[in-house]
Amino acid sequence: MRRATIYEYDKLAEKLSNYVAAMGFRFMDLCVKAEPVALLSVTPLIEGEPNKLEDCAEIGKTDDYHFMLIPTYDEDMWPIQKAVMAAHPEFEQKIETTEVDVPEDNSTTKTRKVAYLLLTMPEVDDDRFDLLKNSVKAIYDNCKAKMEEANVDSKRKFAELAAGETPENLKILNDEIDKLNEEWSTQRDKVYQEKMTEIQSAYTRWLGGMARQEVEHLHNEDARGTEATSGIKMPKPEE
Repeated sequence: MRRATIYEYDKLAEKLSNYVAAMGFRFMDLCVKAEPVALLSVTPLIEGEPNKLEDCAEIGKTDDYHFMLIPTYDEDMWPIQKAVMAAHPEFEQKIETTEVDVPEDNSTTKTRKVAYLLLTMPEVDDDRFDLLKNSVKAIYDNCKAKMEEANVDSKRKFAELAAGETPENLKILNDEIDKLNEEWSTQRDKVYQEKMTEIQSAYTRWLGGMARQEVEHLHNEDARGTEATSGIKMPKPEE
């Protein structure tokens, strides 16, 4: 097979993989769980210069729905808060304290309290459920359209190169292109379905919490009703 034909095939393969990877990256930025990738867009301004978050804070997770950011220097807390707000205004921010062991000069450690920024992922309520689903579908459709456009462009170029290829090589090329598209279309749909499942699970989790609150509310109402009834004195029957 000619070098130019292989080159065009490799270009198509790279485009398809890049489109699917970009789609997955954009999905992670639509936070349901605490995905570390979502923090890549957080760039604190430290002394007027943009910094990577990992260069000015320790990043951890307490569970699937919370980030823990410990500034390297105490005075960087506010710039980090502002940067998080700019990148993810939907995150709930709260400053808390924890104890850490700090090395001393004599090879010992000392425990001291440090402030950290607790980031809580927003719940997927009715409004956010619709917003996330629509956003994910739009990103998916955009990726699919770009992949189709890449194939149309490649088919035109392959047609121009076909004159220099044998029938056997053309069959091999077409089979490989079909396999390539099947591979990346399957991967694209898999990533899309996983994100939709993640959103649905978070929404179900929120509905469960609402249901528990409603049950608790009804129990409290029943308890108040019982107390009120027990406090009523019934009149004695007349003799």
